[in-house]
Amino acid sequence: MTDTPLAARLSAHADAIFDRMIEWRRDFHANPELGNQEFRTAGIVADHLERLGFDEVRRGLGGSTGVIGILQGGQPGPCVALRADMDALPVRETTGLPFASGQTGIWGGETVPVMHACGHDAHTAVQMAVAEILVAERASIKGKVMLVFQPAEEGPAPDWQGLSGAARLVADGVFDDPKPDAFFCFHVLQDERPGTAGEIRVHEGAGTYAMNLMRIKIHGRGGHGAFPWRTVDPLLIGAQILTALQAIPAKNVNVNENAVTLSIGIFKGGTKFNVIPETAEMEGALRFTDPATGPYLEERVEAVCRGIAEAAGGRAEVDWYMRVPLVQNDPELTRRMRPSLDRAAPADKPVVEVDNCFLDDVSNFSAIAPLMFFTVGVGLDEGDPDRSGFHHEPTFRVNEEGLRTALKAMTNLAVDYGYETTRNG
Repeated sequence: MTDTPLAARLSAHADAIFDRMIEWRRDFHANPELGNQEFRTAGIVADHLERLGFDEVRRGLGGSTGVIGILQGGQPGPCVALRADMDALPVRETTGLPFASGQTGIWGGETVPVMHACGHDAHTAVQMAVAEILVAERASIKGKVMLVFQPAEEGPAPDWQGLSGAARLVADGVFDDPKPDAFFCFHVLQDERPGTAGEIRVHEGAGTYAMNLMRIKIHGRGGHGAFPWRTVDPLLIGAQILTALQAIPAKNVNVNENAVTLSIGIFKGGTKFNVIPETAEMEGALRFTDPATGPYLEERVEAVCRGIAEAAGGRAEVDWYMRVPLVQNDPELTRRMRPSLDRAAPADKPVVEVDNCFLDDVSNFSAIAPLMFFTVGVGLDEGDPDRSGFHHEPTFRVNEEGLRTALKAMTNLAVDYGYETTRNG
């Protein structure tokens, strides 16, 4: 890996910039933006990279707000890419933090509260700090470093058309020139275990599950609520579909070999209490650990929706608008770069090897180059009277001390990869 003096400098840089990084994170937390709408965040990021003197800064990527910064090191070598996601969620924050969000946004045509309830504010701030450290050590870097700030990791708004997030960046060819030789990505992990701030978890091979996103549109016949026999109620059809879909994981797969979940997060229709609407809409996700069963499970969902709707005199359409593959941590890359994680880990929290991890759409980048994805714990301290909810909950909190480890890990990976690759030819 890097020589000892350089490794020591990287660690010192991380400690020196830590307080400023936390200020950035808190600013992003107080001003969250929904997927493909991260205009303020992306502007701050791009301006930061330009002020630092990155060789190239690309804006407006991924169909919306994506930003890529490319830094040429002082020595020849490979191109390594690091990814941070920027988007928040339509959740009303209840943490009571002094920098809690009170922001709202437009999501599917409706005004909704917005919160960084998954930690992407932390990811963005960490990568901004990484950028500053890399510029300070530019002469020591072997090769190019590509910093990817991605929109819409949580998926697009209900009215968004086409791909978004990591899949859109890949489809648009933004990694064609230069083409990364490896991708690295981390995600904070708040699993409600106290005392885990800074704990790194990493796996080799396939991650937990794949996810196929679906939109269901139910067509009925609207009319007066006092005369339901003159209508075909799409809301009633939707309620029956919602219930019936839950039997797919329970009755269609071997639970010993394939863990399947099916969740509906949107169910809407109608504008007036006494008017039965013409249509209703649902949106959700089908998750499964055996990718080979994806087509069969999709067929079962479609059959259930069609059958129930037609039996009631209506019609249902299912649109599989995005398919997110499992996270595939390249075993050889993960083993080679493990010392970089070990060096970043706190002395009392060695790196933990796990069987798998949760899903992140960074999995799409495996189609471009080998990927290593890992998590960094942000659990609250032992004895902390506060509590944190899990990801996507309104009480989600981040123990910011864990971000020191994340910063050191991502900086190590950005620099070490060039040394490791050139050393091995």
